[in-house]
Amino acid sequence: MDIEPNNNSSKLTPMTGYWCLKNGELSDYNQRVFTDLYLPLVGAEALAIYLLLFQKTTDKRIVTERSNHAELLSLLDIDLKSFQNARIKLEATGLIKNYRKYDELGEYYIYDLYLPLNPSDFFRDDLLSIFLYEKIGQSLFNNLVKKYSVNRDILNDAKDQTSKFLDVFRLNSEDLIDTPNDVSIAQNSMQSTPTKSIELNSQKNLDFDLIIDRASQLYRIEKEDINLNKDLIENLATFYDLDEIVIIDLLGRTMDIITNKIDPSELKNMVQQRFEQRVNIQTNEVTETTSQLNSNFNRDDQLLIKQAKELAPAEFLASEKQQTGGFTGTVESRALRNLAMNTSLSPSVINILTHYSLQQNTTLSLPLMETIANDWQQNNIKTPEDALKRIQESRSKPRNPKRRYQNQKSNNGRVEKGTDWSQVKARPVEQSNQDIQERLNRIRHKENN
Repeated sequence: MDIEPNNNSSKLTPMTGYWCLKNGELSDYNQRVFTDLYLPLVGAEALAIYLLLFQKTTDKRIVTERSNHAELLSLLDIDLKSFQNARIKLEATGLIKNYRKYDELGEYYIYDLYLPLNPSDFFRDDLLSIFLYEKIGQSLFNNLVKKYSVNRDILNDAKDQTSKFLDVFRLNSEDLIDTPNDVSIAQNSMQSTPTKSIELNSQKNLDFDLIIDRASQLYRIEKEDINLNKDLIENLATFYDLDEIVIIDLLGRTMDIITNKIDPSELKNMVQQRFEQRVNIQTNEVTETTSQLNSNFNRDDQLLIKQAKELAPAEFLASEKQQTGGFTGTVESRALRNLAMNTSLSPSVINILTHYSLQQNTTLSLPLMETIANDWQQNNIKTPEDALKRIQESRSKPRNPKRRYQNQKSNNGRVEKGTDWSQVKARPVEQSNQDIQERLNRIRHKENN
């Protein structure tokens, strides 16, 4: 039974208890990464605390039998102030989360231990990599980059022929659709390490305070300018599944270096180029999960719904193209992005629209997509399930133009919102006048400079 203290004042003492949780096992490789990348940031005392706390997660099973901090201080041979100073460095670098709790025995701290980031994620983290660079200097920093870099150029032009799970293993089709109860119980009992993920049924939730703070410090981009382009940034983040650190980097690389203003056209182009370089080199496979599927659809539709919910629109387009041996084109992707930004359809619904359009033609058809998007928006299509039902309705509707016209004139003169999209001419998307004008402006800008 948890007991709340009488007041909020709390001060760590040697007699304060502690409890440790861990997210994974600390391997020799993790310790080498810690020594190379984190040790210069946190220091030797923090390393000793980190390793000791990992050991202490294995010898305690009942929280009432917890030890106090005096034991840690004795084993580490440091005082309380040194312990706290080192521990907060571990917290600041994401290796420990610190919680405070109370029970009948009094106050105790919970130390939730996390494994070091893998080197590629560490170097992509703006704060960690810059701080490491400042601590160890250019030469040592570049040596570490070389040590942990993996050259994957050999995969260029190589054909992926890896076997998929269901190509090798056979599962009962009913179990794949309806997860066995024991498996569901096991999944619910497991708590994975929290990670950032995009919520594809709504606009991506970004920390704009962080973006404003870092963009201001690093590139002197004004807060007002970021707020002015907030909708664009949110749309790009949702469409391409970008986090705050990537956005900050892209803002710095595409801003006008004379005025320190965000350049929306360059920002969109850079995001698109980054996406194309990534998805056209290697195939992005979507892993089936065993969560409950909608029994109102067949298995193919159910898996399509899951994929639509799990991928950002750009990733979904790449996956669809790669399944047929195609590639993601700049014009197609830009057209899809503009459509996504100009409608109120959710990203998962946009994905179903993409799937349907590519079934009709090998490349995205802008007239068809705009027609469907208008229909779905007018008919309040909110989920991929709604979108698939609407598609099924379109296939079952009579396609006699005269009869459809008569139906539209009925019902007290109200026009029926038809679903026969077969009459829309399918043609590949073309560059809009705005896109062409943007390219001309960039060419003129380079010529003038």
